[in-house]
Amino acid sequence: MPSINGVVEVISIKPLAQPDNYGNTFRAALKIQDEFYSYGTIKKDSINIKDGSDWVELQKGMEVEFMYDVNGSFKNIKKMSFTILNKEGGVAPRPAQQATQQSSGATVSRGSSVNPATVGACLNLAIEVLGYTKKDFDDEEKLVAAIRWHKGTFDKMLALYPTVEVQVAEEKPKPVAKKKPVVVEEDMYDDSEI
Repeated sequence: MPSINGVVEVISIKPLAQPDNYGNTFRAALKIQDEFYSYGTIKKDSINIKDGSDWVELQKGMEVEFMYDVNGSFKNIKKMSFTILNKEGGVAPRPAQQATQQSSGATVSRGSSVNPATVGACLNLAIEVLGYTKKDFDDEEKLVAAIRWHKGTFDKMLALYPTVEVQVAEEKPKPVAKKKPVVVEEDMYDDSEI
């Protein structure tokens, strides 16, 4: 079984659409030496490793070692073999900083944990569905309204998604060949002459 020793470059933790059979609600992966390794599913939005009698939250920059299985293009970490070799390089994730005021009075949040794709989807919604124009994007109240609408709709769809079953389209009857019209040959006699 292969193993690796390296510094954690990225920790990716994403929520599952619904808890798995063991109550796990997140899926985690690590990037080490430009390769991603699946940590599997976890219950919290952090990876905690037992170090002696203490638990240590895994952080970017820590040096780790573990064995893994290769399944197709996936590399799956064997959690029982996972060890933190050096905690010194660990960098705690930055908490989202307080919004700062700009001279225009608008607030900007730096260090946000919002996925840029989600923001893009919200922008598309504002333009395509709500019909926002460039002028509307200068109005903070309109932006807040668009974000609320997007979040509410997104949350509803996320909750409903696992409950909706795919309906198999009914098989359409095969087309029936049209009958050719019956050709009636006319006789050349005039019936009025008889």
